[in-house]
Amino acid sequence: MKRSFPYKSRFSEFLFLLFVLYFTACTSTPKRDFNFIALPETINKDPNKTLSSSEVEYDLSQAIYALETAYSGKRFLPKGEFHALMKNLEGIRGGDSVLNFCEKMDRYLDAVSDSHLSAKFNDENCYKSPGKRKPSVGKNFYAEKNGTPWNVRLEKKNRKSALLISITGFPPSTSPAWAGFIESVQHHLPKANLIIIDMRGNGGGDDTTGYELSALLAGSELKTPYAKQWSNTTPEAQQLFVNTFEHWARIVQEEGKPVPSHLLDLKKTFIARREKALKGEMAAQSSGSYGQDFVLEKSARKPIYILIDADCASSCESTTDAFENNTLVKTVGENTAGYVHFGNSGGVILKNSGIRLQVAISYNSYLDGRFIEKVGITPKIPVPAGSDAKEYAWNDFFMKK
Repeated sequence: MKRSFPYKSRFSEFLFLLFVLYFTACTSTPKRDFNFIALPETINKDPNKTLSSSEVEYDLSQAIYALETAYSGKRFLPKGEFHALMKNLEGIRGGDSVLNFCEKMDRYLDAVSDSHLSAKFNDENCYKSPGKRKPSVGKNFYAEKNGTPWNVRLEKKNRKSALLISITGFPPSTSPAWAGFIESVQHHLPKANLIIIDMRGNGGGDDTTGYELSALLAGSELKTPYAKQWSNTTPEAQQLFVNTFEHWARIVQEEGKPVPSHLLDLKKTFIARREKALKGEMAAQSSGSYGQDFVLEKSARKPIYILIDADCASSCESTTDAFENNTLVKTVGENTAGYVHFGNSGGVILKNSGIRLQVAISYNSYLDGRFIEKVGITPKIPVPAGSDAKEYAWNDFFMKK
């Protein structure tokens, strides 16, 4: 039976070939862990840079890896959308300019039911969606100055005083930009007959301070309309936030300024969270705090009007929702932007192109089952396009007198 020897020889050669191919593939493919999507040492800022086919392929593999390992939409997008998105991204081929490549990616990302998901270059979206609504119910009464995203003042009409509270954005709650905000509201509150919270143009951020304002005016933290929030707890999900705060720190350094301590602290927090995730010590679902029912006697006992528009997005919307169970509140304006269900977004900056992929790691659902992504919160008092929502708030107050 010596004929078996050549067979064994060919079989051994075949096994050796498989081993060589496997080893080659492993050594030529980047290691797939949180380091694969870490911030690159240098970030391209040239929109006209020409990318080779291999550079496009590498950047796509980073984007796809981040979506597969960190993105909450993998689990919660409407049926079939995530699969279709992956298929579309995998279909991008060949060399291209940075802007063309970014536009292709962003167009596919824009097609899914998640307003946060996007591809940006130099902080600008690469695809201008024709369906994006423009605000039309007046501008916020306050224009942000010196990095301060809030303003509190009294306004009088017909011998009545309104406490005007403007919030133009939501920087981290630990930022010194919030110094004096709650105290200023408390100081002016006794002098007011009504409260107008102006969040027109507020693109979001960290809603912690918004929830604090809701609790202050209600007398306690209120129940929200949300079910438990689900959050992705993979190391890659935490790395997206390490990237974000490192990126912000670098921008400050490039401007020749010292890095604010709250940014460094936030980066350390997410490095620690990443290490916990690597050890499997993070729960996938946050328990959440549902607060208390609204009690009139504990509240400020004043009518509250919240001004919203098509640019009120993300934490602006969740802050609005924090007031939903306060029976003294009316929303005034037009539908918000619809950045509600997918949240807590971090980023991955693709190595060769410098494109920043914004990825949400959390999912919020309403207790009553409504789904309003890209639709937004509908105001209780709709305002016609071209009119000012603040005037409508005042008019409603006087109609009730």
